Amino acid sequence: MSARYPIDGARDALWRTTAVQEPATETLNSDLDVDVAIVGAGFTGLNAAITLAEAGTSVAVLEAGQLGFGASGRSGGQVNLGLNLGPQALIKMYGNDIGERLSEFVAQVPNKVFEFIKRHELNCDPVQKGWIQGAATPGQFGAQQSLARDFERFGARFDVLDSREIEERSGAHGYQGGLFSPSAGSLHPLSYTRELARVAMEKGVRLFTNSQVNALERESGRWHLVLDRGRVNAETVLICTNAYTDELIPGLKETLVPVRSVLMASEPLSPELRSRVMPNQITFVDKRRLILYFRYDRDGRLCAGDHGPSRDNFALSDFKDVKRRVVEVFPDLAGTRWDYHWGGRVAMTRSKLPFVHEIDRGLVVGMGYNGRGVGMGSMMGHMLADYALGKDLKTLPFPVTTPEKFPLHRFHPLGVSVAIKWQGMLDRLELRRQKG
Repeated sequence: MSARYPIDGARDALWRTTAVQEPATETLNSDLDVDVAIVGAGFTGLNAAITLAEAGTSVAVLEAGQLGFGASGRSGGQVNLGLNLGPQALIKMYGNDIGERLSEFVAQVPNKVFEFIKRHELNCDPVQKGWIQGAATPGQFGAQQSLARDFERFGARFDVLDSREIEERSGAHGYQGGLFSPSAGSLHPLSYTRELARVAMEKGVRLFTNSQVNALERESGRWHLVLDRGRVNAETVLICTNAYTDELIPGLKETLVPVRSVLMASEPLSPELRSRVMPNQITFVDKRRLILYFRYDRDGRLCAGDHGPSRDNFALSDFKDVKRRVVEVFPDLAGTRWDYHWGGRVAMTRSKLPFVHEIDRGLVVGMGYNGRGVGMGSMMGHMLADYALGKDLKTLPFPVTTPEKFPLHRFHPLGVSVAIKWQGMLDRLELRRQKG
């Protein structure tokens, strides 16, 4: 395969060849009246739809592409604990009441996701064997130890590991120490999405694919979603488009910067090699500015992810860096064949946190997961469903805010490229200082 071979970030994903069968969907070609309309059939939108349907609410979900076209069919599939900010920072940002409520909510995310999968018997290869986060520098390790102490009061367990324990538990080289979260794990993201869609439709949700919403209007107290060949009228609209947000709502796109993540999957590794590289089906991520992350699939293929270029089409040359970094961390993988290459968008926000934003009465947005979309995106769906069912926004686990826009957003591809190079340089300088 040529280094310039075009790689489709959705089509070439490992998940496309190993996912459960996709449920049959339709394209909207008539008018429809429902209680709640959801724009986006990813982790957030589909979890919201199921919760609403179970409460007896009529729901229509409108997806611009196919199921799993976005991150819900391309992500690494890790179900991790935590946000980019820990409890102390959340309390400082939002105050004691909201900060503590949010920290308690975050501590429960992995268990809640796996419980939901079990309750609905979702066939998505769930593995809850824990997650290791490696610290490359003493400063990162110190911050991890503080984080573990902070989360302990909210019921989340983190085991603090020294450098020897990191290597023994994961096989990873070059880390000062790290954390182990036993509640975390992984799943097959595209199978998860398809199974969520199946359950939603069985509960009466109307799910439409290849049905892009072109306009959103409000008249006589109801929202009207205008599509090419039909219209959906609803009391409440939930916007769940994350990194694939378009111009439907003026200004919303400017609150997110889509950063590309690339992933690759190896040939099936031998049992002997798997006993040395991330044994026991744990997941792994490091704490560098440009993170490297790993998990196995059900066939023993190691999936590895890293940052990518600021575009949606990839070439094999875009994966050179991640292959180099993989061998630095796991020298035993030198010479391993990599069979699948893909990638997609991650939605970053200025606050580094997701947000819930009420744009107007009956129109609310939940998105901006900053790389934590499987767990946080799923739980955001249940929160948005609570909103649609009439729950006071002030009592939701996540605070309702007005997200900041990125200045000069139209230049974000250049800005992201510069930021990635800068962060990579800072990572390298830290490691050099550490080595003396």
